Amino acid sequence: MRVKTCLMGLLLVFSSAAAQVHAQAGAADAPAQRALRGSTSTTGSIIRKQAGWNNKIPLNKTYAELTPEQKGYFHAMYESIPPGDEPPFPLKGMKPIVSAILKGQAQRVAKGELRMAVTVGADGKGQKVEVYGGVDDPELLKFAATVLLMTRYKPAVCSGQPCTMQFPFSLHLQGGY
Repeated sequence: MRVKTCLMGLLLVFSSAAAQVHAQAGAADAPAQRALRGSTSTTGSIIRKQAGWNNKIPLNKTYAELTPEQKGYFHAMYESIPPGDEPPFPLKGMKPIVSAILKGQAQRVAKGELRMAVTVGADGKGQKVEVYGGVDDPELLKFAATVLLMTRYKPAVCSGQPCTMQFPFSLHLQGGY
């Protein structure tokens, strides 16, 4: 398991209004998506709140669609990825995971730093989730772990063969507004 202890990166700052986002993967030729749009605020404001993805890895891209720079950024989250090896990555990109967790967060209005690592088997299926940092709501932690376990991944590649490796996930959740 080659994930750095600090599990850096993959930081998202968002509002609870972003819960209405649809979990759809982007097309291969779509521009890199850096934000999710939510519904208007429930307090009567007509200002649409936006969830900003503060990361060099686009939400709507698969691993194959990432640029070499973006792949290098992602690889840097691991202690060591030998040349030719690849870490696991969600088959449909980050957007379905983030969207699902945003919907759960809107219901629970949890806050905190959600830092987890899912062990992805050579078959691309999540095997277990380890929590490194959490939110103030144990139910949302369970929900996020379930989302990560149910997600299908491109398996990691070690020496040209599919292998088991952890996928780091971190999300900054802001509470109610």
